[in-house]
Amino acid sequence: MLQKNAKYLVRNYKKGDEVRLAEIYSECFHPATPRLVKKWLRRAGVLPEQLFVGEVEGKLASAVTVEFKKLHLGEEVYLKVGGIAGVCTDSDYRRKGIVTNLMKQALNYSKQSGVSNSALFTDLDIPAHRIYSRLGFVDIVNSQSFVKFFDYPFIFRRWIRRRNRLLRYAKMARRKLKGWEKSVVMEIKGVCTLSFRFRRGRFQMLKKPPRTPDVIFSTDLPTCAREFSGAMQWEEAVRTGKLVFKKGEPADRDMLKRIFTWEWEEQLCRRE
Repeated sequence: MLQKNAKYLVRNYKKGDEVRLAEIYSECFHPATPRLVKKWLRRAGVLPEQLFVGEVEGKLASAVTVEFKKLHLGEEVYLKVGGIAGVCTDSDYRRKGIVTNLMKQALNYSKQSGVSNSALFTDLDIPAHRIYSRLGFVDIVNSQSFVKFFDYPFIFRRWIRRRNRLLRYAKMARRKLKGWEKSVVMEIKGVCTLSFRFRRGRFQMLKKPPRTPDVIFSTDLPTCAREFSGAMQWEEAVRTGKLVFKKGEPADRDMLKRIFTWEWEEQLCRRE
């Protein structure tokens, strides 16, 4: 499949794309390598015609993948669906309608392949959710995750390391964080106090709280667990009083929200 646009080219996956896909996946999802991308595609049974990419001036900028799955609806009852996965766009090429076009191509491909439904998993409070809604997707299930941590300093250290790995590939995050060198104290009610700072382009865990931190906030144990697992709804936690700021300028609070949710894009414009 090949489709030309005035500003970009839509085509299917070809050998060698995994190098560029690894860079975009690392920015949008989690650290990846070309080898891991090929391994993931192989495990998911993705054929070249099931992976749609958008190319701008010869550079791969966006991607959408179709994965055919069977949903178990009951005893010996299965429904074949065209699952949508790996929806991503390089931060330099967003808000151009590329991923919306790729989604349309993926849905059309699924329909032509004989499936009657398409499904995907997504957070509810991200800009991409509006794209899915405009394309006809509806929310049918809100899942819940349960997790219990025992060694919070250890988990926090892993969280810091993960943020630094993500930072290597997140151009938008590096631009936003440039010049922001602050220290943060997080008080987990009845459990412990954790602190970190951002300095010289890296997140650094502190063994003990600084004397004069720039930001202080407190939260309860369940909310903290959701923070570390990436399932926390920030605005709701603040609104319901489960996350309370004791110190910090509005700009610093906004930056902290971006760090924990890892959302660096401004509000998505209508075109995308």
